[in-house]
Amino acid sequence: MKRGIRTCAASLALVLILSALTGCSSGRAFEPTGDSIYISSDGVISTAFVVDVDESYYTEEDMRSFCETEVVEYNTSKGASAAAYQDDAAEDETLPVAIESFTYGDQAQLILNYASAEDYLAFNEADPDSATSIMYAEAKNTVGMPEISLVSAEDGSRVAAGSVVGDDRLKILMVEGAVNVQVQGRLVYTSENVTVTGEDTATTGAEGSSYLVFR
Repeated sequence: MKRGIRTCAASLALVLILSALTGCSSGRAFEPTGDSIYISSDGVISTAFVVDVDESYYTEEDMRSFCETEVVEYNTSKGASAAAYQDDAAEDETLPVAIESFTYGDQAQLILNYASAEDYLAFNEADPDSATSIMYAEAKNTVGMPEISLVSAEDGSRVAAGSVVGDDRLKILMVEGAVNVQVQGRLVYTSENVTVTGEDTATTGAEGSSYLVFR
């Protein structure tokens, strides 16, 4: 997104390179408390942008209109309907980017859904404060893992990363860049540069590759 939602309310956009998402897991829906990304069990990529409201600078309608315009312009550039909400799209069409919700109070919160990793990347291409790469895979389909130690999210014990390969209960998420992440499931292991903040939430490290293993 060339102008970026940041210009509207100084919010953070996220850039991802994401492999195809498959499989499913139980877990709660996206419940962001700040800027973050979410990977759902059915492969929908979402972002949350949360900013404090300054009514002297912009109104609710100003912010909503700006966000809708950005989404519509992107979608039409991809040959999709001139719509910002999935319900307004043509029949059987999945919008490249769709506004899931917009709320406005002491804070403004915008949640976006993306049709693909490519749309996720292209829509947020201008924002420098972003994850630079994310890869997702089911552990049972993973050929190998780097020779690093993973830390148990439950008790802090360590296991070799390679030991999770082939486990059909687990999914592996690799992130480069410092971002807040929620997975639809429960974190089992992470690399040492990840800070676990909840059963299904974590903040990835600013340097190197961060690994989150969940089910």
